[in-house]
Amino acid sequence: MKFEETISMTHDIAQIAVWLQPQDILFDADVRDRTHALELVAATICGARGLDPAPVFRALCRREQAGSTALGDGFAIPHARIDGIERPVTLFIRTRRPIAFDAPDGRPVSQMLAIMVPEDGAKDDHLQLLALMARLFSEHRFRAQLDGAPNAAAVEDAFRAGTARVASASS
Repeated sequence: MKFEETISMTHDIAQIAVWLQPQDILFDADVRDRTHALELVAATICGARGLDPAPVFRALCRREQAGSTALGDGFAIPHARIDGIERPVTLFIRTRRPIAFDAPDGRPVSQMLAIMVPEDGAKDDHLQLLALMARLFSEHRFRAQLDGAPNAAAVEDAFRAGTARVASASS
């Protein structure tokens, strides 16, 4: 069954907010640079789902070549459309050391939320996911919570509260 047949999330901000809750969280990721970070994203997301990481890595690289997914203030949202998943998959990474990511403010990135959406999913839904996440990451309070989160549970709590706040403001 196709993603569009199982769940239609067009204009359903509450559902999008639920799907933005990271399924995987990595702390102190030891990455050398942006390419290495994208390799880690592909390997982590694909390893848990039995997918080949090579096409996912290529999709992430193509997206970065089109323009950096760094938002500024040390955050990036690498994202791509991929085969083999039925609903969006997210991964939060906090790096051991900040890495260059071609951010608009020139600052290195130390926190990323990778978003993979189904290749056959609705394009408008993908854009809504990214817009909601960009709004959330633009909140100083949210960024500070993530920066100070001591463990995965604290990251989950920050995302849960932040997405609920942004979703209710969007309704």
